Amino acid sequence: MRNTKTWPAWLACAAMALLMAGCGGGGGSSGAASPTTASTAADTTPVKYSVTLTMTSGQVGVGRSISMSASVVDSKGADVTSSSTFAWTSSSNAIATVVPAANGSATITGVAVGTATIQVVATVKAADNSTTQLPAQTATVAVQPTAVSYNLALSNPVLSLVDGQVQPVTATLVDGNGGDVSAAVHDWAWASSISNVQVSAAQNAASLTGVNSSDTAAAVGTVTVSVTAPNGIAVSGQMLVTVQKNTGYTYRLELSQGGVPINALSVLNGYPQIFNARVIRSDSHDSTADFDGTWRYAATSPTLSVAADPATRQATLSTSIVIGTPTVQSLLQVSAASSKIAGTPKASLTVTEQPKWALVYNGPQPLKLLLSLPVPTPVTATLMNFGANAPYLGCTGWSWTSSANVAFAGGVNAAQIVVTPLALGDFTVTATCTAGPELQPISITIPGTVS
Repeated sequence: MRNTKTWPAWLACAAMALLMAGCGGGGGSSGAASPTTASTAADTTPVKYSVTLTMTSGQVGVGRSISMSASVVDSKGADVTSSSTFAWTSSSNAIATVVPAANGSATITGVAVGTATIQVVATVKAADNSTTQLPAQTATVAVQPTAVSYNLALSNPVLSLVDGQVQPVTATLVDGNGGDVSAAVHDWAWASSISNVQVSAAQNAASLTGVNSSDTAAAVGTVTVSVTAPNGIAVSGQMLVTVQKNTGYTYRLELSQGGVPINALSVLNGYPQIFNARVIRSDSHDSTADFDGTWRYAATSPTLSVAADPATRQATLSTSIVIGTPTVQSLLQVSAASSKIAGTPKASLTVTEQPKWALVYNGPQPLKLLLSLPVPTPVTATLMNFGANAPYLGCTGWSWTSSANVAFAGGVNAAQIVVTPLALGDFTVTATCTAGPELQPISITIPGTVS
């Protein structure tokens, strides 16, 4: 009798459980299902991958080296570069060689004048240890007879947007000696491979607008930028851009110096460069503090080193390259991780070690002046040639500018001014000149404060 009474109740419970399962489960959210739910269409759709190279056509001098990197993103917009392996080859080692480096990057060295095709094949390893080999990507590298070569620097090889987000991006045309020659060329061209990323461009600057009203799918494409360098040879690069489904936030890693975003930097032996890194959310909120995991700094050059402060995310970039050694150009990749937020935003810097021509300042930084004791203070810029002191006359057309709260007058020569404080606050003085037979414009900005 006891079993007879409970049997119908058991059937009722079972029926109710089946009914609830068929309706999606009791107590669940009425919003989008979790990606881990096996019954959702998103999880039964095979994951696809996109791969691209930061450089699709570039240049390098004989005996010089440049770097490029490959990135892989899955169809959900996740950067899976760290879960991928990369096989690099050159179509002709007699013209240019390629050596793999960390994080999907590689170093290309010019051997003889000519053109070589650099190829990379990426293989992605999934969480279940299955692997997927992706189609080969190629870049054309023109090897020049001299050090005069040109390449593009892009700050974010992988970028994530949300619907309606407008993100400014900049490409910098860097010559083989580390000079920024972006303003010397005018046929800049920008293009997007998908309609979800709209591009509005003016010269080397562009605004990318994300368009994606879907609640279920991300859109992944590439944005390409190209320009004809001063030597008549075209150079181009790409970035992978994901426009996420119409929920949540995306995050971007920004590198800056003096509050200005950067994608290229020059550094001399004995004169470290300081830059800052921060993570910016798609609504412009500074989310750096939320990225409390490991921050990685990976350089393709063995002579580059980075000392980073985990509290301020300020990094000091140094080179141990021997003074007098010809210029080396490489790539520094920075990534941030979080224990709270999925994803590892990353950024890259094109680094020129020991540029042929540079200006340095050997005084205190920042320069400190007292308004109560307005003593004129000399400020001198020193010309360097491959990291060694050079006569100031090697630079012509010297020009100085300053902030409004200081005044300056001429010093003992064109490379020096005398600064006098006028009002409290921070200030800068900037020296520019044209160096060497290459007529390369160079400059230095010296920070200071009046107290």
